[in-house]
Amino acid sequence: MKPVSVPFEILISTMFRSDLSFLEAMFPNGDYSMYAILIINQTDTTRQLQSLQPNVRVINTEERGLPQSRNMAIRNAIGEVCLVADDDVLYVPNLESIILQGYKTYPDAVVITFQLNKTNGELFRKYPDVIKHNNSSYKTVNGVVISFKKDVLLENDVLYHPHFGLGATFSGANEYVFMRNVMKAKLPAYFVPAVILTHPDVSSGQDLGSDRLLYLRGALAYKCYGIWGYLWVCKYVFFLVRHQIIKAKYAFAKAKKAFSGIKKYKELLATGEERK
Repeated sequence: MKPVSVPFEILISTMFRSDLSFLEAMFPNGDYSMYAILIINQTDTTRQLQSLQPNVRVINTEERGLPQSRNMAIRNAIGEVCLVADDDVLYVPNLESIILQGYKTYPDAVVITFQLNKTNGELFRKYPDVIKHNNSSYKTVNGVVISFKKDVLLENDVLYHPHFGLGATFSGANEYVFMRNVMKAKLPAYFVPAVILTHPDVSSGQDLGSDRLLYLRGALAYKCYGIWGYLWVCKYVFFLVRHQIIKAKYAFAKAKKAFSGIKKYKELLATGEERK
């Protein structure tokens, strides 16, 4: 039986953990006792994570993939408001009050996103000057600053896409596709310009010319634009060449890699595993 609900819960995705010591690096002074936490530990039978802390719940699973971890957390969460998390962030001291104040300010909000800092103290990116997310601003959202009212997501069948995210069919765009689904469902999504954490500067989405990203971008282009996705790929490869991210002699090979992502996505559509 699921424990009684709490106002706020942090949903952490991690892998192959066997003790809770990693939590100490995520919270000021190593103190996580004041937060309700659910950990999804993707692991094997030899490395099981157990919690004796009353505020920390753990689910060990052999399932793989970041979107699978996020969705398992949402389905098992007890927080009225939840914040998704990775295991490499450092939260600010007044985290919960910042998050919950956002929902007091915007009581109709289903999703609220926040800001994060780089390790040097600078903002992670230039954030849009918006209050309510629109079809442009949601594309700038980082995965670890997304909070939501869990029950409303479940009622509207809005979850993380099982084929987009680290460890999934297409390795990336986890938060982009999630926020796109939020917007398509017309759920109120707001942006609060308050920093809630520090995150390492390197992002899995920054290697613009990699085969992994080209494969992902091809699939994503077809998902968003249909047949026009092929033209989008050509324009994107031209962008990579023009900005000297890749050499011109590799342009055809990179486009071919992106087209293979489109092919795989179309296969998922044909089998019914995916719908646009």
